[in-house]
Parts: sequence; structure tokens; C-alpha cells
Amino acid sequence: MSDNQIKAKIQEELVSSMKSGHKENVEILRYIISFITKEEKDHNKLLNESETIQVLKKSIKRNQESLDQFTKAGRTDLANKEKKEIEVIQRYLPEELNEEETRKIVQKSIESCGASSLKDMGKVMSEIKNNYGDKIDMSTVSKQVKVLLGS
Repeated sequence: MSDNQIKAKIQEELVSSMKSGHKENVEILRYIISFITKEEKDHNKLLNESETIQVLKKSIKRNQESLDQFTKAGRTDLANKEKKEIEVIQRYLPEELNEEETRKIVQKSIESCGASSLKDMGKVMSEIKNNYGDKIDMSTVSKQVKVLLGS
């Protein structure tokens, strides 16, 4: 198995889905692999585990935007397709920390950085991203840093 366990797992499931005849799953898994492969070609290197996770998160964000637009337009068929893609992609992502755990990490990072105002937000965000980047939702972190440093 390659260094990139996530990509290898997706490829294994693609083969398994092809053998079992799950066309919808095959289509979604091919979509995910194409996204990863495109990033690898763009950067002219094989992605590591962390980079693959970032690509999958970016893909989910794109799907979520499409889902919102299809829902507003009343296109439930396309919205359901986007939901299904999001569900499949999320199977390959590590479990994210919940809000309470995130808040504790933000508080700990603020203390360790000696941050006292919103001017120090970059230092706090950087430390959290370096230490917890794949397991934490950075938009939640951003909101919580603003709340804690803003008061």
C-alpha cells in the first residue's frame, strides 16, 4: 500500500464497487480520485495524507455550495446527488473535533501564544493549523478565536 492510505482506500473501494455493480458509488469514487489526481498533476507530486485530506475538504466545500444552490432552485434531484457525494467523501476524512474540544484547543493556544488581542489571531490560527489541521474545522476555530480575543 502507498504512503497515502486514504487514496489507496478509495481506489480499493472503487474496484470493489465496480465488481459489485454499484454504479452510483463508482461514479462518486471516480470523481474523488479525479480530484486528487488533478491536484497531484497541478503540484507535480504525489499528495501525502494531509494534502489529500485538504483536497477532500475542498471538494466537500464545493459540493456544499452546489447543494445550497440546487436547494434554492428547487432541484431536489441534483441536491440529493450532491448530498450523496458529500456523504461518501466524508467517509474518508478523519473525525473532526467537536465545538467543545475545539474551544479548549483555542483557549490553550491563546495562552501558549500569549495572544491578547485580535492582532494576535494569525499566531493562534497558525499554531492550531500546524498542530490540528486535519482534525479541526478552521472556520469554527476562527469564530472562536474572534470571540475569545475580541472580549
